[in-house]
Amino acid sequence: MHTTLSAGTYLIGKRALAELPALPLGLIRFSGASIFLALLLLRLKPRGQRLPPKEIRRKLLVLSFIAVPLNQGFFLYGLQSSTPAHAALLYALTPLFVLLLAQALLGEFPGWRTAAGTAMALGCTIFVLFEHGLDLSNGPLFGDLMLFIAVVAWSVYTAEGRELVSTYGALPTIAWTIIAGTILFFPLGLAATWFARERVLHASPQAWLGVLYLIVATSVISYLIWYWALGHLAAARVAIFNNLQPLATALLAYVFLGDRITPAFIGGAIVVIAGVLFAQRGARYS
Repeated sequence: MHTTLSAGTYLIGKRALAELPALPLGLIRFSGASIFLALLLLRLKPRGQRLPPKEIRRKLLVLSFIAVPLNQGFFLYGLQSSTPAHAALLYALTPLFVLLLAQALLGEFPGWRTAAGTAMALGCTIFVLFEHGLDLSNGPLFGDLMLFIAVVAWSVYTAEGRELVSTYGALPTIAWTIIAGTILFFPLGLAATWFARERVLHASPQAWLGVLYLIVATSVISYLIWYWALGHLAAARVAIFNNLQPLATALLAYVFLGDRITPAFIGGAIVVIAGVLFAQRGARYS
């Protein structure tokens, strides 16, 4: 489910960015998500879980900066300059970074089968995207570099946040980081929104539907699923599913945009899924 929702983010986010600049879109997206998550927090029992404990607030503040201003700032700017296919390919690098970070920071190595399955899935993902017409030599390099920074930030957020999720749960952790990250993002986002207010006010209904998807489907539902999984599985074992996102993006582009699907794509998809399953079977719980 997370893979499907995230794949839609690349296509729908790119459509929204055609009318809304990156920083105003980020401010609207995460302000809306913060409201939804705050309402969910208010329903938590016991009430003590509604606010983060003092001993984790410093770490939470760092994760909040990584999650929203850093990760999403670079992601939206990068996607605005690049393409959904490039973004999906670069986010397929997440399992490799998480595998390294989980080992370096958490001492969490999920086993050689997981590493081999990750490499197999990643390699075939790259093959599928190049076969599908991805040409990096003519790609928007600046946007890709910004997306690469976003991928590194997301990997750090995944590896470092798992301990908090295991202790406090997915909803409190994601709500605390998104709300705090939105507050950190607010001054820059508000200034950018003021300068781009004419574009924001005259955006089409389709663009606003895209914003609604980014708020509810991506920033609330998808994030909660991601961190719920992190509370139950090793970080590298969760991150391996990012290898499926480029395939899901290509499938959605086929359904909604009429992109073609070739036999090589189908064969590559089978190998990627096999790599994910192989990694899952070989992974150890931490």
